[in-house]
Amino acid sequence: MSELDFLLRSWVTFFGCETPSENAEFFVFGVPYDLTSSFRAGSSQGPEAVRKFSANIEANSYRKFFDAAKAAVYDGGDIVVDIDIQVMLKRVAQLVAYVGRLNKIPVMLGGEHTFTYAAVKTLADKISSLIVFDAHFDLRDEYLGSKFSHACYLRRLVEEFPTLPVAVVGVRGYDLAEILFAEQNKVKYVKASELHDFSRVLRILSDVIDGGRPYVSVDIDVFDPAYAPGVGNPEPEGADPSTVFDLLHFVGRRRPVMFDVMEVNPMFDSGVTAALAAKVVMELIASYPER
Repeated sequence: MSELDFLLRSWVTFFGCETPSENAEFFVFGVPYDLTSSFRAGSSQGPEAVRKFSANIEANSYRKFFDAAKAAVYDGGDIVVDIDIQVMLKRVAQLVAYVGRLNKIPVMLGGEHTFTYAAVKTLADKISSLIVFDAHFDLRDEYLGSKFSHACYLRRLVEEFPTLPVAVVGVRGYDLAEILFAEQNKVKYVKASELHDFSRVLRILSDVIDGGRPYVSVDIDVFDPAYAPGVGNPEPEGADPSTVFDLLHFVGRRRPVMFDVMEVNPMFDSGVTAALAAKVVMELIASYPER
């Protein structure tokens, strides 16, 4: 991987896995960057915290048997941080393209949600749809003077890829302009208060995915702060883990081209959010059908 001189391996790997890169199905990497965070910075520490807790939780799922010790997971480490977000977006795009050429599934740990933009843009011709689990729409035209931030990335994607089907699940923090933009641009959404109607949520996801392979993005603040207090922008009345995990297994059976878990901020709790994020990754990996 000499072409990826901006990638630095960590002393701790996800699940403690030591699968050689050539034998891996999943390629994990972190983006420890949070310079556009608007409220509580600290998600730059997220990737390392998620790795740490992944090695210290029971890596199994009662939804489907999963043995993390035998999982074909390679941890490539973290992208070396440059203060310029455009440089970071380029590095994410370059790494995602590289992993795709190896015919492996990229798994991104964040870090702020902005970098989902670079990953989706890189894979736009390979994904059928974008499924986002998030407390927020992230559809603002700009935020704090920037058009590239955690609050704007999805708007940029919808503008650049107007035919890409998009669904946002668990949303509960938004303004009127974002709702109008979503409806005008056919962005499907499920409010957190509507998650109890599980069959309806599954119908929406099925319609958006439409038999293809989606990109799945999980902002950890989709969960209620009771479960995930360690986030940059907490919103009450969020989702519970069981509901989200069931939905992730539903979309995971479609073999997502890539997935990410973003916005983990270990600066604001004792580790429960990082543990939950590690479980999200584990559940998604477990959900993939065997080849």
